[in-house]
Amino acid sequence: MWRSIALGAIASCSGVQNAPAPDPAASLSESVFDCSVQPILVRQCSYTACHGIAGTTGTGAPLRVYSPGKLRATPAMTIDDLASPLTTDEQHANFESAAAFGWDLTSVDDNWLLRKPLPSIDGGFEHKGGAIWQQGTQDPQYVAIRAWLTSTGTCP
Repeated sequence: MWRSIALGAIASCSGVQNAPAPDPAASLSESVFDCSVQPILVRQCSYTACHGIAGTTGTGAPLRVYSPGKLRATPAMTIDDLASPLTTDEQHANFESAAAFGWDLTSVDDNWLLRKPLPSIDGGFEHKGGAIWQQGTQDPQYVAIRAWLTSTGTCP
């Protein structure tokens, strides 16, 4: 009898399914990212000691940024290949990498693309590269990324 109750309990649990999490990139503009956010990430974050590291299991940083002259999706065969403009695939990979930080936020202001590089006095976290948004939440780079995350950004 107990065995049939236990088997019945186990069988009733087998129908549980988890819904997939929404894709954070689905609500973000890739064109606004390309013109307003990507230049900031390439300029401020793509150093090979930071976010310009190829991500392999256990290495690299959660944010990975491809950029001319640094990290490329495919190994450069010449200096010209290394310095050439980003490919469409590299630009899209940068978008996906940054958009992934939009997952499960209660507030856009909690996004790590905004909070991590803030000075601690402005609510920033311990960023290995130091505070990037020197003017706090008024820094033009912070404002541009926040506008992209809230879908209010535009291309100049």
